[in-house]
Amino acid sequence: MNSDPPRCAPFQSYIELLRLFIAHREAVVESIESLLNAQRKPASYLRDQSLLSRHFENCFFARPVLTAGQTRLGRQLEQAHWAAGFQPRQVHYLHNDLFHPAELMIRAFHCWQQTRWPGRNGRLHYAHTLFHLYLVRCLAFLSMRVWDGDPRAAGGRLAELQNVLDELWKSSPAGQPAFVRDARWLIPLAQSLITDNLAPYFEVARQVAGTLPEPDRLEVSRAHVRMLGGHLTSQIRRYCTRDGLAVEDPSVAVRTRTSNALDLALLVQGLVELLRAYDRTLRSGDQHPVWSGDPRMRRALAGAIFQGISPDPELFLNRLGLLRPYSMMEHVFIAPRAAPEGRAVYSPAGERHVRLLEEYGALMGRLIEPLRQDFPRFRPVPGSFSPYGVIFGLPSNLIEHMALKTLERDAETRFSLEDVFDDVFDDENTGAAKLAWVNGWRRLPHVAPEAQRQYDYPQQFAEEIYSRIGQELRRDSAGSGTGRLYIVPGDNPDTDSKASSIPELPAGYFRSSDTQLVEARQAEPCDREQLLAERQEGHFLVSCETPGGWTALKKSLLTEVLAAGRDARITGLPPAAAQVLRLMCADLVAPENMADQTSAPPAIGKA
Repeated sequence: MNSDPPRCAPFQSYIELLRLFIAHREAVVESIESLLNAQRKPASYLRDQSLLSRHFENCFFARPVLTAGQTRLGRQLEQAHWAAGFQPRQVHYLHNDLFHPAELMIRAFHCWQQTRWPGRNGRLHYAHTLFHLYLVRCLAFLSMRVWDGDPRAAGGRLAELQNVLDELWKSSPAGQPAFVRDARWLIPLAQSLITDNLAPYFEVARQVAGTLPEPDRLEVSRAHVRMLGGHLTSQIRRYCTRDGLAVEDPSVAVRTRTSNALDLALLVQGLVELLRAYDRTLRSGDQHPVWSGDPRMRRALAGAIFQGISPDPELFLNRLGLLRPYSMMEHVFIAPRAAPEGRAVYSPAGERHVRLLEEYGALMGRLIEPLRQDFPRFRPVPGSFSPYGVIFGLPSNLIEHMALKTLERDAETRFSLEDVFDDVFDDENTGAAKLAWVNGWRRLPHVAPEAQRQYDYPQQFAEEIYSRIGQELRRDSAGSGTGRLYIVPGDNPDTDSKASSIPELPAGYFRSSDTQLVEARQAEPCDREQLLAERQEGHFLVSCETPGGWTALKKSLLTEVLAAGRDARITGLPPAAAQVLRLMCADLVAPENMADQTSAPPAIGKA
């Protein structure tokens, strides 16, 4: 295998290869069934994901109908995705991969060991599921290659992916779930893993916005916003359940805002696309060239917008001044300095994000009244399903739930990934059926009843999420008083008499691996590797290297100090760090003098 993974994979070659797999489905599935007939294999074999993965891929690539060139394609798609910056990080508390068939084989083996091993028909049924899973995984990776070579071809390539996906489900035997029906949902799905590199997400967002036709661009954004919103509300549910906290506990908001800069930034960028479309539907009504004759479009857009803001409606509706720094990542949105004495400036991704933040504030201000009118339609109804109550770790986990549920032959198969987030029902029976479907994911014979109950659909939580959105929609943002940050130069702390009267920010908001600063009680101690890892994830407003390590300013001060209406003074920041902080918190940093006031970055909205 090449030690230098390719950044591109031949798109058309993979389209032809996947169609070949579909044409030879029966032979491939027979090979997979033979792998599943493993009840006499040693326990170590049944848990060896690397070995099972190789054997599973041989079911596809060790076939005589493949040419030598097709056989060599192998894992090029996966390698190209990882090389583009989407390499999954090892996470100790969850499976962080894109629904891997070998992992689902291991889970099935565990279930069968705890209950009974199925006969040939049962194994064939699950083999078809794994066949589908593998092709959808390949299609998800391939969706990220539609821009390779010629970005102008992206729209046509996406249509080709849709054709292959349609062929896959058309040839599927009865009793199998169609995991994903819309190829446009594959793009955010492929980006749903936890990674160390954040910049590639914004390059993809730029490409989606700049190359795809309007309907495709809108649907990708709608899918991404819904997945991100559901992921973050699930995270809130996990915090509250694990720590015995109410949804409204202030620590829940601080933790969610501080640790999810990437998701908040992507939500802003996706919401702008949805708000633009929502605005156009209001302005053009049934005359819109794309959505004319579809009376559900306004509601579908509104529902996606509400799902996007559902993790933190206060932040997205009434604290736009805080939204900017919470959604900023210093190492992504601030350009590297050309010289030590150079002035801090935004990177191209940072400039784009700031423009979108400004547009977001303007759109939300203009559209708040029609959104208020549409909101009551999305109230969770007892006995029915609401996306506000779906609980999952990563969107990839939802596909895994659907796949594992096919171990039971009578499993619900009408619904797909899109249905998890759909809140526009044609009738009450659909909502009830979806509720049963979601509740049934973990109701498998080998799962303990206590674990099953732990993941029951949380009706009360869904209602609380809905209630929080309604409360913030009704609130007047003019009453959300926000404090200011006063940055005082370290070499001349007495330059501003007003700033000197402002309380100094407590040292607890600084973290440092520099023992000298810690011993002087100017910062809390933090291991260097941990501090740099949290910096990579966007946990800090600004960071800088000191003689004895690294020091960083925590984002929690935004909610705990400034959102409480209190001003704070920061003294002694190095000039370079002070410049970065002014860019990160442009709406919150008070100018030191009139010269600063004229050169300060413009505000994007009310704090």
